Amino acid sequence: MRLLVVDFDYFFPVPQDPKDPLVPLYAWAHFETPYYLGEVWEERALAFLLRGLPLPQARGWEGFWERFVFAPGARLYYADSNALAFHPDVRQGVREVMLFDAHHDAGYRPLGVEPACDDWMVYYARQGAKLRVFYPSWRDPFLEPEPVVPVERAKDPGGPVEGVFQRAFLCRSGAWVPPWTDEAFFALLEAAPLPKVALEAVARRPLDLEGLRRRAQEEALGLRFLERLRGLC
Repeated sequence: MRLLVVDFDYFFPVPQDPKDPLVPLYAWAHFETPYYLGEVWEERALAFLLRGLPLPQARGWEGFWERFVFAPGARLYYADSNALAFHPDVRQGVREVMLFDAHHDAGYRPLGVEPACDDWMVYYARQGAKLRVFYPSWRDPFLEPEPVVPVERAKDPGGPVEGVFQRAFLCRSGAWVPPWTDEAFFALLEAAPLPKVALEAVARRPLDLEGLRRRAQEEALGLRFLERLRGLC
């Protein structure tokens, strides 16, 4: 059985060149906790808005599912965390995993007791599955550590993907992808031509963007005032 796994952070480009002046704005810690799934994104949004920059958006997800052929009876399982790609309902009988992701998820640290969002591929390797990862065009694979298990890795060449998939899994990765892209995530989910099964609650995250924009305007005025004072010293 072939399993297609798609992490929504595949569609959320971040700067890869360390000399890019925007890199500090993406220096984000990533933990799958309520704070990092929700509240922290207000501060991160303000970092862009205070500088008069547009909020980074998800892109390239439109028409994505058209690249794949699914077997009759195939289902799409979905969750926020990619750790649930190894959920018992998903992993049963899987002999090949094809992952579209900005990360290989095949181990970056010592393994825990249960599969985590960054090592669940290791558990598929242990059950004998063949592993393949396709990175998005914006991602530099050489920035990633080597996987701890054999994984075939390449940049996504685009176009139709050969073969038939009997099962699919989609995760939002809300600790990596901001809440202002949630509409795009749910549009991608809805567009999938498969029956859908939620493995955990995945809801739109509240974020008062208009309030943040007002706050940014107020704070920007204060910053300009301070800059003028420094210029007089």
